[in-house]
Amino acid sequence: MQKSIDYLLEDLDEGDYDKVVSYIEFLVDAKKKKRKEERAAEEQVDVDMIVASLVGSIPDTGKTLEEYRSERLKKYEISD
Repeated sequence: MQKSIDYLLEDLDEGDYDKVVSYIEFLVDAKKKKRKEERAAEEQVDVDMIVASLVGSIPDTGKTLEEYRSERLKKYEISD
């Protein structure tokens, strides 16, 4: 394959050679960008799914956040 490419490139004018090289660079960059986007999509966390998994895991007892906080502080308080 490499010999075929070299053979074809030998017969090109300098302007055409530059166009071919530029087009190949464009294709390589486009492929890299596509791979990067695919990896990012795979790694993206589905926030709605996480929130849905948390709903109901902490029962609603009608307490305020301040009440929960003071409860936690008392529970983990270190006495001397």
